[in-house]
Amino acid sequence: MATTLTKANFAGSGVSAMVPSFWSDMMQVPLRKGLVAEAVANNQFRAKLTKGDTIHFPYIAETAASAHTAGGTFAPQDISSTDENLVVDTAYLVANYIEDFEELQANYSYMLDLADNAGYKLRDVIDTAVLLETTAAASGLFYESTGVPIAHAATNLASGAITATTANIINVFANARLALRKQNVEEAGDWCVVTSPEVAMLIELVGTEKGFSVADATLRNGYAGGFLGFQVYISNNLPDGYNYFGRKGMIHSVIQASPNVQIKDVANKLGKNLVSSILFGVKAFLRSKSRYLVVKITT
Repeated sequence: MATTLTKANFAGSGVSAMVPSFWSDMMQVPLRKGLVAEAVANNQFRAKLTKGDTIHFPYIAETAASAHTAGGTFAPQDISSTDENLVVDTAYLVANYIEDFEELQANYSYMLDLADNAGYKLRDVIDTAVLLETTAAASGLFYESTGVPIAHAATNLASGAITATTANIINVFANARLALRKQNVEEAGDWCVVTSPEVAMLIELVGTEKGFSVADATLRNGYAGGFLGFQVYISNNLPDGYNYFGRKGMIHSVIQASPNVQIKDVANKLGKNLVSSILFGVKAFLRSKSRYLVVKITT
């Protein structure tokens, strides 16, 4: 008995658009957010965590100076230490099923495109997690009823946001510098700002003559240039209304398993699963939290 082969019908399969009569030579570049975590996060522990899932970050509590009279006695201070932990326990994956016939009929190896897209999506997850730590800052900057920006303790995060305009954006940055200096944050040429496209537009409007430009920020890990002593990064992954002002590297990110792609067979099917996954952890340690501000801004 002869076997009859029939052409599979892929309409509605999710990839039918990839089985056309003609293909263009170049697929359209996807619209993607600029990712800044790689540029502003601290990745110093990545190489150290080869086994296990925890980074220990101990530190000694601050000591105090006391007056001393010649010939008098003194009481030594007890030393206390604290151990903070960064646990690498956050896992994400992107999975796609590819039918063998679909790959044969599409005159383009879209597995590479799927893998690239999955890698970006996973890096976007890390970027969002890193920038969420902006909310962990030890202090914030807001407008008082007088209209003057002033630093507050973290307990006053509900004080209200600064309404930024081209008329006051320079003052916002200047007051952020003042607040960081009052917190004794070291100025080592690494102060940065991670802000929204809306705030970046205000900076661009008042800082064009100083060479500030957001034109190719996406291509440079969101970096848009310098403004009033800050390296400015633009991101759509910040918590709504929050902006990071402070030193780079104050939020630690550990990626134990970088985005990788595995092709897995599927039982009783001709196709395969394309699976990309990642394992990571993010944390702002206690002493790091005092080296950046959360600045709440509306436009």
